[in-house]
Amino acid sequence: MKKWLLLGAGFVSILAGCQTAGSEVEEFSHLHGLEYAHHEDAFYVATHHGLIKHADGEWIDVNKEAEKHDFMGLAILDENTMLSSGHPSHSSDLEDPLGVMKSTDQGETWEPIALYPEVDFHLLHANKGDSNQVYAIDAYNSHFYHSEDGGYSWEQVETGGLPEPIGHTYSLTSHPQFPSHVLAGTEEGVYMSLDSGQTWEEMESNSTATALESLNGDNEELMAYFVGELEGLYFSKDFGQTWESLDFTLENDMISYISQHPGQDNEIILGSMQEAIYHTSDFGDTWTQLAENGKFLP
Repeated sequence: MKKWLLLGAGFVSILAGCQTAGSEVEEFSHLHGLEYAHHEDAFYVATHHGLIKHADGEWIDVNKEAEKHDFMGLAILDENTMLSSGHPSHSSDLEDPLGVMKSTDQGETWEPIALYPEVDFHLLHANKGDSNQVYAIDAYNSHFYHSEDGGYSWEQVETGGLPEPIGHTYSLTSHPQFPSHVLAGTEEGVYMSLDSGQTWEEMESNSTATALESLNGDNEELMAYFVGELEGLYFSKDFGQTWESLDFTLENDMISYISQHPGQDNEIILGSMQEAIYHTSDFGDTWTQLAENGKFLP
């Protein structure tokens, strides 16, 4: 069995000072999620100490001290709803782990809505065609979960064929038109399920995907970052049946998060295991680095 020994995330950055909600920040600690907003020209970074919002060229601390949770996984379902998981802020009265949390005020405040305090979802994915269909992987107990009502209730799926331990899965996405069609990047390659995660078959054995992301919800476009025989950022028009290179490869790092602007198909952001953030407005012809080793670049 071939396994890819991926680099650690280099978790050495420390959030500078004692930030207050609404203040501008210069660095962050741990990159656990990266998602474009649905209601404005902005994106959010889930970190070890709360959410950071990027808008109009500024990096803004979103949360008050009691809400600066260690956000593990981030899914933005619509203009009003975010989901996350993880561990509570030191100033919070919540138990650890947080289970599934919901925010309806652009990430400022959060409340547990399910599986509290039972799960720690490190991967959290909402289907682009039907945001009620949400998939997640619990790193705490190494289980696969599926929700059909936007995260309020969950089924623990008994998977067959997905490599163990399930908690070590790197990436997860689903087909916008067929939400039961799921792809996962694992230690042994890329696997596919056609029944919402119950049974899996190997799709790619010579490479694995450290990031997988369905793009425009109206088609089968997919983006992935591969290591192995395939190396770097790739694009698919047929949900992973065939791939073309976007000529973007990192040295001593790899992409773990991909997000597409909901109103601008050519605008993409990438987040890496070594806490770098990259942006393109021309679908990868040119890239701008926005953060390096947890520090935002001017």
